[in-house]
This record gives sequence, structure tokens and C-alpha cells, in this order.
Amino acid sequence: MEENSVNRSDRKKGINSFFICELLLTLAAPVFVLVLMLVMQSGATAMIKGLVSLFVLSAGLAFVLYRSVRTKDLLYDNLVNMNRFLISYTACALLAALSAILPEFIVPVAALGFICAVLSNAYTGIFCSLIFCAMPLFVNGKSFEYFLFSFATCLAVILLILIGRDIREKTAAGLVIFSLVYITLYTAVIVLKRTDIVPSVIINPAAGLIFDIIIISLTVYGVRKNIILANEEKYDRIVDPEHPLILELKEKDKKEYKRSIHTAYICDRLSDKLGFDRALMKGAGFYHRIGVLSNNNMSIADATVHMVKRENFPWPMIKILEQYGNESLEEIPPEASLLCIADTVINEVLVRMEKGEEDIDYEKLIDRVINSLIGSRNGRLQKSGLKIQHLYRIRKYLKEEKLYYDFLR
Repeated sequence: MEENSVNRSDRKKGINSFFICELLLTLAAPVFVLVLMLVMQSGATAMIKGLVSLFVLSAGLAFVLYRSVRTKDLLYDNLVNMNRFLISYTACALLAALSAILPEFIVPVAALGFICAVLSNAYTGIFCSLIFCAMPLFVNGKSFEYFLFSFATCLAVILLILIGRDIREKTAAGLVIFSLVYITLYTAVIVLKRTDIVPSVIINPAAGLIFDIIIISLTVYGVRKNIILANEEKYDRIVDPEHPLILELKEKDKKEYKRSIHTAYICDRLSDKLGFDRALMKGAGFYHRIGVLSNNNMSIADATVHMVKRENFPWPMIKILEQYGNESLEEIPPEASLLCIADTVINEVLVRMEKGEEDIDYEKLIDRVINSLIGSRNGRLQKSGLKIQHLYRIRKYLKEEKLYYDFLR
């Protein structure tokens, strides 16, 4: 009862905090624009149009973030560190509002959008970019070409550096391509506007591009050092066989310990073959049944999630263990599906060995396990997020590990 009371209290605090977050996201940009328009003594009609439009966009951003939080689709550990996104978004929105009274092209709008994207996810960052680019348009009616240019550069830098890439790699190449896109788009704007070539036409965008590159580079460096490397060090401690939880499991339940370490090995090897995060999946393999150590009146799956949260494990690993233990999910994501297959195969092999079976046909066993998980009507992974080519490679690799299965004896 006390445990449930604490969980309800934590959940209530989380809901209240998230409500404040959503309210801030909805109001921050409109408030900044309202203050600026009042200072500039803008007309009532323009003020109402701008504020209503910006409020709708901000509400859309709040909804996008809400969906990302619900699906736990945020980068790195952003889900449990929302404050840094909120602070960054507020600061970026203020700077975007001030860009209405600054020369065009000099404010690094692309960098502002990138900062918000890397502290949430790409889709939220794109929506933030839309708001940042629209704010000068609403405040003083800056050219629509400037809005399009700014938003296109934001899209470019997010797509080139963040989507489908490891931020630790190819950042320099992404910035080079971004610079070329920036220059090309700016040239197109000059041609469309038929602007006379005066010094400010060259200096302002050049300064803006330099600011973009510097800020984006510093952001990438900060994320690498303070988030990614910090998480990697945490993973290194977690997947260490000498971790206190693993040693406790070894001492109290050797059967579960054996199942966990061999599941971790298979997860690690399959992740290497499929391009998944090896440390993440190895850790999930180690701890996917650590709840057997709990003395609480919970299921193993619930106790496992409770224990890893208590130990402050990285959020991506907690998410996989939650998905693995939740049999009511409509679709099991790829990582949790991989964990399920590895654990089921290892458990099936161990059970047969305990029964004293000598000649186990591993190929038939693996086919039967995978078919029962995916092909049968009540299969746990009937709606798995794994692709067909993933399943083919998983089946092929598992059949190649015959010598390893014999080692389990």
C-alpha cells in the first residue's frame, strides 16, 4: 500500500510538472510577441492576427511534445530532463522575437531550431523552428521570403545532422552541406527580391551563417560531452558483470543468472548484426528479469521496471524493459522484440537441457520459437516492429550459434 501511495504521488507530481511545461510552451512565444508589439505600438488588427496565429502554432507544439512524451520518442535522456528543453526553448523564443527588430538574416534561426531539436527530438525541433521563423513575420511583417528562407535552413540542418544519423559522426560534413544549402537559398531569395547588392546584403547573411555554424558546433560538442559520453559511462557500469544487482542475482538465483547472462550475450551479438545499440541491448538482456530479486508483491515485469527506475538506469533501457514486460501493447518495438526472441530461445534451450535432452535440434527449436512468437494467432510478436529482413538475419544468426548452445551445458 505504501509503495502504491508513493507511485501515485510521483505520478501526480509528474502530471503537474508536465502541465506547467505544456502551459509554458503554449504561452511563451505569444507573450514575447505581445510585449514586443506593444512596445512597437502595432495596430490592434495586426496584433490580434499575429497573437491568434502564434497561439495556435504554440498549442500545436505543445501537442507534438505531448505525443512524443506519451510514445517516449525523445532523444537521449530528454524525457527525464525536460527542464533543459524548456529553458532553451524560452531563450530561443525570446531571441527569435527580438530578431524582428534586428537586421534580416543576422539572427541564427537555424541554430535555434537545432538546439530545440537536439534537446527533444527532430519533429519537436521542426515545430519550434516554424514558430521561431513566424515570430518576426507577425511582429513587424518581415518579408515572406525571409520566413521561407529561415524555415528551410532550419529543416536542412535538422535533417542533415539529426535525423537518421549519429550526432557523434559526420557533423562536419553536415555543416558543409548546410552551408551550401544556406548560400543557395539566400541566392534564390536575392534573385526573387531583385535586391541591390550593397554591403549589408553580403555581411548580414554571412554573419548569420557563421553564428549558425558556431552555435551548432558548440551544441553538438556539449551534447556529446555532457549527455552522450555521460550515458556511455553509465552503460559501461551497468553492463559490467560485477554490477551489484548482477552479483546479487548470481548469489540468490543461479538459474535466473544463467538465463540473464546468456540472453545478454545473444542480444549483444544480434545487435551487432542488425545495427542496434549494443550496450543498450546487452543491458536489457542482463536485467530483463531482475525483478525476481524483489520482495514486493508485484509481477516480475513490474518489479523489474521498478528496480531499474530506482537504480536510475538510462531511460532508453527502462523503456525497453517496460515494453518487454507489457503484453498489452498493440505493437512491440524492434528492440523489445529482439529481447523477447533472445530470451525465449535461451530459456527454451536451458529448459530442454534441464530435462536431460542430449541431441537437441537447434534449427528446429529456433524455427519453432520464432514461428510461435510471430506466426501464431496468439504470438507475442504477431505485431512486431522488426522488419522482415531483420527476422531473416535473426533466424540465420541464431542457427549459427550451435556451439554456443552446447556451451550452456
